[in-house]
Order: sequence, then structure tokens, then C-alpha cells
Amino acid sequence: MALLRALIVSLSFAVVISCGPPPKGGPGGGGGGGGAGIDPDACGDISTSDVGRKLYQFLLASAELDRRTLELEGSVRDACRKMAVELGVSPDGDTRTVCRTAAQALEANLEVSVSQETRLVTKYDPPVCTTDVDFTAQVTAQCEAKATADISVSCEGQCGGTCNGTCEGTCQGATGAGGSCNGVCQGTCRGSCSADCRGYANVDASVECKASAELRASLRTECSEPQVRVVQEQVTVVDDAKFQAAMRAIEAGMPTILQVGKKAELTLKAIGVWAVAGGRLVKSSGELVKQIGDKGLCVGGQLAVAVAAAAQVQARIEVSIEVSAEISASAGGSAR
Repeated sequence: MALLRALIVSLSFAVVISCGPPPKGGPGGGGGGGGAGIDPDACGDISTSDVGRKLYQFLLASAELDRRTLELEGSVRDACRKMAVELGVSPDGDTRTVCRTAAQALEANLEVSVSQETRLVTKYDPPVCTTDVDFTAQVTAQCEAKATADISVSCEGQCGGTCNGTCEGTCQGATGAGGSCNGVCQGTCRGSCSADCRGYANVDASVECKASAELRASLRTECSEPQVRVVQEQVTVVDDAKFQAAMRAIEAGMPTILQVGKKAELTLKAIGVWAVAGGRLVKSSGELVKQIGDKGLCVGGQLAVAVAAAAQVQARIEVSIEVSAEISASAGGSAR
């Protein structure tokens, strides 16, 4: 988080001195459909050169980041509101406010509704997040103007298909020459991973293309909904109404909150690469304007909007991760 904050400050300063003030954009404005109004197509076709193609992919990823983090935070806020309603407390306020209210009410209900020697424990199966390796490779290939077959995507997690490279972990299959894993890799697949990646897809490419591909892939990662259960051991329920309200609240909101929190963690990693790429583009904005020609100033404005959106994006990701941890702690949650 500290690294991202530092990058936001440096990027914003660079935008002010090199691109001028960002264009105005309101909620839902621009082609991105998010809060910042990032529109990759606002300047026409800029993919006619190597630098233009990379810029377009960066803006495309930035617009998707803005839109989807807005959706992620909205999912968390809606889940907390459902919990608040079940607990009989106010569902009003911003995401952090309503989620804190729900978390405190949940903890209070569980404390007063039972007589116990050991606390109630909420058990859950952690969400399994699957990233599409083929999509990641396709985005990278478009950005680098290469064939998909020439793109190397490694998997930090479990390579669901064949790991055509070295497996840093356990290889469930035959091990070939040089330590290559010809099967499912539980760990990090250093090489190419076919099929799905249950974790983070890492691309070997230029900084700009790596950022675009990894960010868009993480934003489209599908995370399973965790199964949540409350384990009652050495517990006597003394206030059934409050206890049942707590159970309904956990069922109504906790699976979504845990699911979004896990996806936000993967997205946060990709945002770090995105911020570095944005910094490189902003610092070279003067040269970029020359290479793109009369579209340079327009592109510089869109780049400024993307960088200015970084603070909002960070806040959305932070609150999604914090709420997941806070709600889980209030419910006495632990992964099974």
C-alpha cells in the first residue's frame, strides 16, 4: 500500500508538469463506464504504432480497472447493507461506515446471544480464484504485436493444466528434462501454463504490456463463493433472536465479502505493475506526443485521467480488503 501511495504522488506530480490538468469526467462518463471517465477510444485509433498500441492497451486496462473496482466496492457495500438490515442496525453511510456498523453489531450479537467456554467459530472454505491464461496471453500478444504462441505466461498458484516449464512446488505428473513438469503444478509454474491458473498469472513482456495483461486478467478472475458455516462447540444459546439474526447476517453477506476480498488481493498485486507502467509513460509523455502526432495532446489528457484515478482505485481496493478482514474477525472466522 505504501508503494502505491508513493507512486500516486509521483505520478500526479508528473502529470501536472507534463500533460496539464486532466479533462473533466463525472460518474459513469467516458467509454470506461467507471467514476473517472477514462475513454481509450476518445482520441481515435492510436494503435498504428508500437508506442500507440501500448498506450491504447494501458488506457484500456485503466478504464477496466476504474469500472471493476467500482463494482467490487459496490458488491461489498451491498453485502454489508444486507448484514446491517438482518442485525437491525442502520444500513446508511459509505462502504467503510456501513461495514463497520455491521461488523460491530455482528460481534455484539454473538457475544450476548450465547453462554460459552469457547467462542463461536465461523468456518469457511477459502474462495478459489481462477485466472484465464489464454485471455492473458491474447491481451499480451495484441499489445506486443506477437503471436499468442510466443507469449510466456507463468502461474503463481496452481496451474490447472500442464505446466510446460519448471514447477517450484509439487508436480502432479511426470517430471521431464530440466525439472519441467508435464502435469498439474501446485506452486509457481515457471514457463507456460495451459488451461486455467488458480492464482496470479504472470506475464513475461514489456512493462506496459505486462501491466495491461496482468491487470485485465486479474480483474476478470473468477472466484468461487466460499461455503460459510458457524461451528457451535461448548455453546449454549441464551438469546435465540439475536443469535438467529447473527446467523442470517453471516449468510447474507459474508460469502460475498470474502469472495470480493480475495479478488481484491489479486488485483492489488497487478495494480503495482500498472502504477509503474503509468509512471514510465508519464515521464516520457513529451516524446510520446511527438510519436503519436496530432493525437498526442488528447492521449496525454486521457493518461492524466488514468493517473488521477489511482487514488480512487486504491481506496476501493483498500476498503474491500479491510472489510473482508473486519467482518471475518467479528464472526470469529477462520479458513478450514
